[in-house]
Amino acid sequence: MRIAGALPASGIAFGCGDNLTPERDGGAVVLEPWAEGFLVAIWAARGSHATVVIRSEGLEIDRVHVELRDGLGSVDISGLQPDRSYEVTTLSSVGPLGPNLVRTAPADDDPRPIRFAVSGDYDPSPLYESAMLESLVGAEPELFVSLGDFPYTDNGPVAVTVGEYRQRHIDLRVSPPARALIEAVGIRAIYDDHEFHNDWDPHFVAAEPERYAAAMQVWDEMFPVRDPVGEIRYRSWRWGANAEMFLLDTRRFRSDNAAPDDARKQMLGDAQRAWLLDGVRRSTAPFKLIFTSVPLDFGQNNDSWIGFQTERALVLDALIGIPGILFLSADQHYFAAYRHAHGVREFQTGPLRRGVPELPPGGPGILFRHRGYNAGVLDVHPDRIEVTGLGADGEAFYREILTAEDLTPRV
Repeated sequence: MRIAGALPASGIAFGCGDNLTPERDGGAVVLEPWAEGFLVAIWAARGSHATVVIRSEGLEIDRVHVELRDGLGSVDISGLQPDRSYEVTTLSSVGPLGPNLVRTAPADDDPRPIRFAVSGDYDPSPLYESAMLESLVGAEPELFVSLGDFPYTDNGPVAVTVGEYRQRHIDLRVSPPARALIEAVGIRAIYDDHEFHNDWDPHFVAAEPERYAAAMQVWDEMFPVRDPVGEIRYRSWRWGANAEMFLLDTRRFRSDNAAPDDARKQMLGDAQRAWLLDGVRRSTAPFKLIFTSVPLDFGQNNDSWIGFQTERALVLDALIGIPGILFLSADQHYFAAYRHAHGVREFQTGPLRRGVPELPPGGPGILFRHRGYNAGVLDVHPDRIEVTGLGADGEAFYREILTAEDLTPRV
């Protein structure tokens, strides 16, 4: 195993009092699973260290010591076996945390079918209580991809400082439904807007630089990635032979939402767009899954790709002829199946737990919509993808089967 040290952190206080319990005052989440390992991110109300115990098939594989700073730490573990289930228990000052269950990715040449889930928008407020997370856990995905607003930090009370942002992340993670999810499956995640400010763009960053810095610092503490490079959080990974996944950052590199929609206006930026297009062209996987926190069209304002149509056209035009392209998005708080220019397909998911608006007017390209809490569950086979819209009651309210040929953009 290769082990990396604890996260830098400062000034955190939560779960005050002497009667500490794991349910309220600590936890762990397994992030960034890949074929040979994963990250474990830990938070504990007190203590300067923790011990991560890793088991497989009932046998202890190893114990890893993790230094904590003000209750936060993470450890990068590698050297594991592909396509194997692991149980991760964290021993801390507040008691045993977990166990967390995680499955490493299949090897790049393993053609077995895979199942993953995708959604976004989680608010632990009792106003949004439902069985959605229970249904999602019951679907038994081997990976969950979170597309942002996880958590909401810009409403009642608004987080501003590092300590306040940390507390909002912790409030979400200790809520029983979220804890059940993060203990059941490995997660890969990206932020959207509410982790800092609704619909944020460079205008908001310039207006509140200290608040933005605090929000991004805490995101990176709570959702560390392997071998980060500067502010780059977009990334790709294989999950077996059938799928390569591309997780976009639609926030840090975008132009002002209100800027004129011309060649100078970008959501991804030159470097990220070139990385994406080069990656999908080079990919040998039959299916290339592109995750964007905001939808390609049909958004309610210019915060989505509808306000960045010039760059969107560059991206979609460049995908013509590449088989197996599928976009997955969130943000709008309802499930939808879309068809865009060149026949490009997209499925929009969420919310997991947040307000559900009335559906906006329909239009060409909208194939299906569903109002209610939801997640997307995708089963990827060598020759097809089966897309399921999963509701809070466990009902599969939508199903569609698509081949790589179906998902090939055309002129």
